[in-house]
Amino acid sequence: MSMRKNTIVQTLFLPSAQTAEWMAAARTPETRARIQRWSRIETAGIAATLVGITLLLLASFASIGVAVWHSVTDGDPAGPLWWIWGTAIGVAGIGALTLVLGSSRRQAACFADGYEAVGTVDRAIEHPGSGDDLTWWDLRISAAVAESSVLRRRLHLEGEHHDRRVGGPVRFRHNTLRPDAFDDIHLVDWAGTIGHSSRRGRNAVLPGEDSPWRFEM
Repeated sequence: MSMRKNTIVQTLFLPSAQTAEWMAAARTPETRARIQRWSRIETAGIAATLVGITLLLLASFASIGVAVWHSVTDGDPAGPLWWIWGTAIGVAGIGALTLVLGSSRRQAACFADGYEAVGTVDRAIEHPGSGDDLTWWDLRISAAVAESSVLRRRLHLEGEHHDRRVGGPVRFRHNTLRPDAFDDIHLVDWAGTIGHSSRRGRNAVLPGEDSPWRFEM
């Protein structure tokens, strides 16, 4: 199962537990409310998309039935076919747009109260896709934000040629100050001054010492 499909399954079938985990990192009631609201919209988008896909599959069989019926009755099948395919495509499209919007807004809300840091892309590990799965990359990122404190994060991205980003800067947000909270990251952009971490304009001094990568590939 691909990275994106695994995330969708977890969000759809474990919405309460997943949302509670996201809300636990929030520092204000307003942010927790935003996370909950956009999480529900994201889940609704997933459900609508799955319904739309089901309708598209059923539309193929319905089209055959309509064609057979109208061949017997000498009627015009254009009208029913427009309704069948229009409904299926419309539901799938609305679901997909809702999913994309809800997911992006939920992710932004999850890190709204966090810190912002600028680090370096140290490694880019390619995971080639197969079949319908797209190629995705596992980027290993480090950000030296204090004399003896280094944040180490990993960022999963779909697409091509992300290996070109190795050695370049990356700006990201994070909720915890733990150096080894590898998945605590939200991409902001690919620019910035390396070695700075702050929240609401204040410098953040991170506890702990530099730790090497310790998770498996």
